[in-house]
Amino acid sequence: IPLTLSFRTVAPILNSVDRVFASEQRTPGLTALTTITSDTSHTASPVRHAAHRVGHAGLIEIWETEQPTEAVKPDPWSPHDETASDEAPPAVRLANRIADRVQQMIASGEKLQSEDRPITPGDIMILVRKRHPFAGPMVAALKARRINVAGADRLTLTDQIAVQDLIALGDFLTLPEDDLALANVLKSPLFGFDDDQLLAIAHNRKGTLWKALLDHRSDHPAYEEAASLLREWRRRADFLPPFEFLAGVLDRDGMRQRLLARLGAEAADSIDELLNLAIAFDDAAPPSLTGFLTWIRESNREIKRDMEHGRNEVRIMTVHSAKGLEAPVVFLPDTCSATSAGSTTSLYPLAIQPAHKEAPEAFVWQVKSTGALGPIADGRNVVKQREREERNRLLYVAMTRARDRLYIAGFEGKTKRSPESWYDIVRDALEDQLETLDDLTGRKVLRLECPQNAQPKQRNDSQSEAPPPEPLEDWAHTAAPREPQLTMPLAPSRLAPYDVDEAGEPVTPPPAERTKADEPPATPPLERTNGNRFLRGTLTHALLEHLPKIPQDTWTKAAKAFVEARGRDLPAGVRKSIAREALDVLASSEFAVLFGPDSRAEVAIAAEIPRPKGRGPALKINGQIDRLAVHGNSVYVIDYKTNRPPPIEAAQVAEAYLFQLAAYRLALARLFPDKSLKAAILWTDGPRLMEIPEAMLATYEKRLWDLGSTNLDAV
Repeated sequence: IPLTLSFRTVAPILNSVDRVFASEQRTPGLTALTTITSDTSHTASPVRHAAHRVGHAGLIEIWETEQPTEAVKPDPWSPHDETASDEAPPAVRLANRIADRVQQMIASGEKLQSEDRPITPGDIMILVRKRHPFAGPMVAALKARRINVAGADRLTLTDQIAVQDLIALGDFLTLPEDDLALANVLKSPLFGFDDDQLLAIAHNRKGTLWKALLDHRSDHPAYEEAASLLREWRRRADFLPPFEFLAGVLDRDGMRQRLLARLGAEAADSIDELLNLAIAFDDAAPPSLTGFLTWIRESNREIKRDMEHGRNEVRIMTVHSAKGLEAPVVFLPDTCSATSAGSTTSLYPLAIQPAHKEAPEAFVWQVKSTGALGPIADGRNVVKQREREERNRLLYVAMTRARDRLYIAGFEGKTKRSPESWYDIVRDALEDQLETLDDLTGRKVLRLECPQNAQPKQRNDSQSEAPPPEPLEDWAHTAAPREPQLTMPLAPSRLAPYDVDEAGEPVTPPPAERTKADEPPATPPLERTNGNRFLRGTLTHALLEHLPKIPQDTWTKAAKAFVEARGRDLPAGVRKSIAREALDVLASSEFAVLFGPDSRAEVAIAAEIPRPKGRGPALKINGQIDRLAVHGNSVYVIDYKTNRPPPIEAAQVAEAYLFQLAAYRLALARLFPDKSLKAAILWTDGPRLMEIPEAMLATYEKRLWDLGSTNLDAV
């Protein structure tokens, strides 16, 4: 059953397609319909279409091609005249002409008669055989006229301005002495400096541009914002994997919005692809910003953008990529070339009978001075014929993408246009139906137009005007709150630490208000704090780990120097208290056993413990013990805590700490079967050692089994 009915295209365009492909000699390669006769023989039939959209208006317009002109070389000894402009190349002139016609359609409210509504940018599709040299000038011409354009369907990632700005940011963060990278970042949409602002800090500077920015940060709010953000990003870049770092810069710090506001919505595709590559890099290589930047520059990755119709933008794409798509108005500007749009080859088929019926086709590689040989010439002709047939199939695809209007134009090069070009094939096939008219600019065009004879169709598809977006709720503009403590936590973890203030002190949540008199208070949400909440504990752990390894008479000097260098973001009083507490712990004779020769710091431990009587899955524990000491028949498992003030009794200790020590003791029981395991918390504020009673630890060990978790993170 022949499928000749078209629901997409109007009758005038379909009839023109039938005329273009009526002759197999003129346009070979298009699959013709076949008819099975009574004697079961197959005969080829000409291409025929039937239009479902009977009576709808249609238009085909063929423009004169743009011809090359002789370039006039300027006199190198004459003064430069900025008002003079050289004749633009044919591709640029045609792009400007199409952009002017699109602008005229939209600005004048020209109607799409089949739907009785104005033409919008989303109704227009521009198809090319290959992207170079036309796609770039076409995008530029539309943007110059402020017409919404989706951009090219394929993009080289490192050529996109948003990606280049983020790469420049990475270059500066990895090498702060790179003045050019910093200048690019400051002028980019990330900060938006103008020339005067950049010149004010860059001119007559002594040292690097980064130092000059820090010196002038109080001169202007823009300098203060840039310096603060760049300092924070430098701190993060040294410790975060590339994806986490870039995601934080773009989303948490609002840089994505700044890039899209300046560069347009199409920049989102390149930004998202950069993040996808960052994830892939983190999985395949050690997470390093320097390594990621090098990998990106070497990858030369292309983006294939989704051009399915969803936004009100002009689409520019290759004919091959447009298969399956459609648009009411289609422009075909790249019609004068008759050469293959793909890469050329010197590998040609050989017309020889294979030794076996399942043997692959034979090929020959042409070398210099062998083109005249018969087998190679025949193979080259076979390749040319295949390319010709493929061009004709692409022409069929291009013409049938149009629903209502089809504009055919072209730009020529220095060589004469081939009679096998799309332009000549279409014009010759429709010559007796075309009428010569003047367009709006007075230039001659060939036009085939059929008026509207049917009732306009009410449009009800994805191109219809979408309702205005509803404003986002308030929660969408704020960071997610910390999850409240569970009444029975699965396991203690540094992934969900207790909240602390900027100095590292614990934060007491405000009391919750009762919603009803008979209801208990709700758990208050915990506020988000900055990155310094871990710093006090981190510095304390480091001092207690490393100071015992050096001579005691150097402890004070080393502790102060270490805290000053690593804790410079903390207030001076907090830095002094951190060093003092660590030194008090080490100087106390009460804790000498814990730091003796048979002790170790930061002991990593992983254990898989079968359940009692083999019932149920094993319990998996993975953590790190702050201090492990062996003394006589006892093994001490010590956990450092910096809570201020610390609890007085073990019953007041947070459950998370008790689960942690119970998990450690459970894991160590098999390593030290003949020794007594003692678990204790060393409160640095005091300092004071609190040993947890045996009965309490046994209770929490049992509760570990009752939690039903098979993978406990006891870090």
